[in-house]
Amino acid sequence: MAKKTNVPLKRRRRSELNVKLIAIIAAVLFVVTISIVFAVIGSHKKENNPSVADNQNNETTAEPTTEEETTTKVPTVEVDLMMIGDMLMHEGVVKSGLMDDETYNFDHLYTNIAKDISSADIKIVNQETILGGSDFAYTGYPTFNSPWALGDAEVKAGFNIILHATNHTLDKGLKGVENCLSFWKTYHPDTTVLGINETEEDYENIYVYEKEGFKIAFLNYTYGTNGIPIPDSKPYIVNMLDKDKITADVTKAKQLADMVIVLPHWGTEYVYTPDSNQNYWTQLFLSLGVDVVIGTHPHVLEPVEVVSDTKGHEMLVYYSLGNFVSNQDQKPRMIGGMAKMTLVKDETGCYVKNYNLTPVITQKLFGKKAITTYKLSDYTESLASGNAIRNDSGCSDFSLSYCQTLVKQILGDDYDESTSELNVSLHPDGLVKDTSATESSSSAK
Repeated sequence: MAKKTNVPLKRRRRSELNVKLIAIIAAVLFVVTISIVFAVIGSHKKENNPSVADNQNNETTAEPTTEEETTTKVPTVEVDLMMIGDMLMHEGVVKSGLMDDETYNFDHLYTNIAKDISSADIKIVNQETILGGSDFAYTGYPTFNSPWALGDAEVKAGFNIILHATNHTLDKGLKGVENCLSFWKTYHPDTTVLGINETEEDYENIYVYEKEGFKIAFLNYTYGTNGIPIPDSKPYIVNMLDKDKITADVTKAKQLADMVIVLPHWGTEYVYTPDSNQNYWTQLFLSLGVDVVIGTHPHVLEPVEVVSDTKGHEMLVYYSLGNFVSNQDQKPRMIGGMAKMTLVKDETGCYVKNYNLTPVITQKLFGKKAITTYKLSDYTESLASGNAIRNDSGCSDFSLSYCQTLVKQILGDDYDESTSELNVSLHPDGLVKDTSATESSSSAK
């Protein structure tokens, strides 16, 4: 019988632990070795047989990026603009707004063009006479002063740009202009007033209208102030047609906006064609890169045309819109015009898509809310026969046909008597700006 050797319990446990430790280490070494082997094999296979996913990634990286993928398409933005001519507030026009309670209301002046105003983005009125308010008597020719209620009616009708640089700006002196500015600032602070300035800073500022990134600058000047000197204390009170001023303003405007529109008060009264001064300023505006010019002052219609320079830049010019309303006593002065156009910004640049001139007729009547203005397309021989202009000397033959004939004479072949409108579509052949305008405006923040 074999002899049994007794091993102490403590020693036996140590031996068992050593065996287990050796087994664990061996197992770990085995796993690590196997992992390394598989990693080497896998790497070798990947080098010699890359996966489909790797191929796709490599191909994507290798492909050059196309211009379509990197260029953001410029959205098309359209702006509809309309403008009416001279609000020439003779005493007869002022009296038409006098109510029984001695207040004034002039809503009736715009009733017949309400849809034309509401359908536009930019709605401009040439406020020929100063709104000096009740500090002065309400007077007509030759030194005008009009009630603040006229401004209220303009805003209510929808106009959002008011032009005040005219030859009648200083009819009531500095106080008249200050009263006018105070009225707009106090009662209609969101309405843009151009041509007169409260401060020198305002004089230097450029107004820029913006819609969805499409920026349009507007500038308003007058040729003079009927011999009334500009106050030495405030030489900036009214914008004058001055070459240096205009050059500086247009240069700045082109940096801030995509398009520039100038609204000059210029020309010779009661003449159907532009004079030498209008031609001079037109050439200056063109040379500076102005896009659209809409003129006022002559109190009669003048032609509409597109002018261009040797570099191919084109500019749309309305030389005169005539009167929107007046109490004058000559047949041609009853006929004015409403300018309309669509301005576009798209991937090709900025341009005038189409332009329109809609003739308007002052219906001269006497009495409360009697005088008003109609579009020629809505005018009739019956209305013409009742127009009080027929009572003025030499005007008894005023008629619808007279109006149509004179408008055709002034506007030329583009005027369509069947629609009583001048309508011209231009793009893509005309009035397309350099596409650099789009880039410059986006960087001028």
